[in-house]
Amino acid sequence: RLSLFFQRHLSIHTTMTSLQEAVHTISEELTVSKQRLERMMRDFQAEMDSGLAKDGQMIKMIPTYVHSLPKGDEKGDFLALDLGGSNFRVLQINLDGKGVCLITSKKYDLTEHHKTSNAETLFGFIADCIQDFSPKLVDAETSVPLGFTFSFPCKQTAIDRGVLITWTKEFTADGCVGQDVVMLLQKELEKRNLKVEVKALINDTVGTMMAHCLEFSDCFIGLILGTGTNACYYEDLRKIGKWSPQEHVQKGGVVINMEWGAFGDGKTAVDNPDSLLPYTRFDVVVAEGAPKNHQRFEKMISGKYQGEIVRVILMELIEKGLILGGKVTEAMAEKYAFDTKYISDIERCDSKEFLEVKQVLARLGYAESTPEERQAVLKLCQCVSTRAARLTAAAITVLVLHMGEKAKKSCTVAVDGSVFKFHPTFQKKMEDCVEELKEDRFGDVKFIVAENGSGKGAGLVVAAACRPE
Repeated sequence: RLSLFFQRHLSIHTTMTSLQEAVHTISEELTVSKQRLERMMRDFQAEMDSGLAKDGQMIKMIPTYVHSLPKGDEKGDFLALDLGGSNFRVLQINLDGKGVCLITSKKYDLTEHHKTSNAETLFGFIADCIQDFSPKLVDAETSVPLGFTFSFPCKQTAIDRGVLITWTKEFTADGCVGQDVVMLLQKELEKRNLKVEVKALINDTVGTMMAHCLEFSDCFIGLILGTGTNACYYEDLRKIGKWSPQEHVQKGGVVINMEWGAFGDGKTAVDNPDSLLPYTRFDVVVAEGAPKNHQRFEKMISGKYQGEIVRVILMELIEKGLILGGKVTEAMAEKYAFDTKYISDIERCDSKEFLEVKQVLARLGYAESTPEERQAVLKLCQCVSTRAARLTAAAITVLVLHMGEKAKKSCTVAVDGSVFKFHPTFQKKMEDCVEELKEDRFGDVKFIVAENGSGKGAGLVVAAACRPE
């Protein structure tokens, strides 16, 4: 019996040692050095330049036709809409001309019927909600300008013109793709005699940046770090080789919607010295998910995918018999079962027994786990989130350097999204990495949590566009 006891003890010890060794090896694979980030930054800048030079490039670099940033002297009442998911908001924004912004808003639920019916039903419902929000707009003497945050892919030809390229986020309403969504909404507003004129169409990234330009005069970058990721920034028109508005020559700049999640597409592979991103075998598995082998950068940093990377790693360790008894539960086998929210929960862990990790594993069907196994899961979560934060920080550093003198003294980055808001250390990891990379080439970069970004930003875009020059 004593011999059997020692044999069992030795087996457990060997498994734990093997687990520690495996986790150490994986953590090294996921660690991105300063040197590797600097190479990525050079490639990122090159792809930005390509996107600014011509259409159809890896990073789309889409001009938004938003030329004017709020200055604080805007005055009047403006409406805004924020459409992008299961609900949408109508907002009224009052500006006093002295930088003070007062907002009233109401949220409305979008049903599956609205999302999947047709253009008349969807945009008619939106118009009905505007009428409910402000009945006095019916047959009013003067029109109220409206900004529309519409977070779906559009081809814009002016600040108030945008053709829907494709639906996403489970929207399938007929009669919308290939149509100007501003005109679809305007048509329904006119049917109801609502004196509202759609003056601007923007996406949530642009709204996030614009919403904070009043409070922070150096807010030149908007960043989304949620289920997906994207960024926008204020660009000098002279750097946009592909874009020459025929109507007139604009002075100054324009906000660029980068669509940066596609960075690395077609030029990323494991163990390839020319790979644009520091790819691992785990990323290869995650990249197989829809959209297959697209959005490579997004799949390494955003909220939809960080948890899935951890799950893929755990599956490998389980199948090797190194953790959790070598048992794959039904929950663990399901793709995306390891929610990125779990990473935030786990990294808040401050107990020696790693109780937060224990709770997450229990949700995934593992009623029993050892402290050593929980510590391994914590380490893996830290590695995945740290890599995501460093990759994001490297891309932001490229933007600040690219803007040159405009952002050299200071730059505020307005950030929206669950990863940034709810992860306990993601912001700190990003700030530390920017400090590591900047090498005295520019001043302070401040990341702020964006509040009410999408809706407020749309109103401020309209206010700035309507401001007498």
